[in-house]
Amino acid sequence: MGLLHTLETLVAEKPEALRIAEDPQSVYAPVSGGVIALEQLPDPVFSQGMLGFGAGVAPEGDVAYAPVSGVVTAEVKTRHALLIKAECGAEVLLHVGLDSVALRGAGMRQLVRKGDTVRAGEPVLCFDRALMRERGLNDTVVVTVSNPEAFGEVLLACGPEVRAGAPLLRCVAR
Repeated sequence: MGLLHTLETLVAEKPEALRIAEDPQSVYAPVSGGVIALEQLPDPVFSQGMLGFGAGVAPEGDVAYAPVSGVVTAEVKTRHALLIKAECGAEVLLHVGLDSVALRGAGMRQLVRKGDTVRAGEPVLCFDRALMRERGLNDTVVVTVSNPEAFGEVLLACGPEVRAGAPLLRCVAR
């Protein structure tokens, strides 16, 4: 493997965006898969609602799409999570995997940076599910609204299965 192959791997093509008919009150599923209630997650930070109201999705793929349109306000060094301030005011956390910080960024590719404007359905993170399973890590993708008090209520907007780009949560105005 030469330098050219290494560079090609690092500059892999960005996946195509999803087409979403946006509703400013919706938070969209970043991945397709089975929906998991936060209280069912084996991580007390999420299951006790410390990071807001939301849901987990057992992913079928390895690309996470922006759950809302807005500005990336925070990223983590290990490239497994982003905070996006939505146009409607929701602060939406997108977190790939439970205990995924243990990977120290291995198998994670962040496609956007703090300060970037994103559109709902735009690919923002790629992750290696096989590596996560190999290391014994849970690959659940979690989405929370970390400021639910800014709304009348935040509700689950889907059934037990969801497709990437379909409504996952709904932020109801006061």
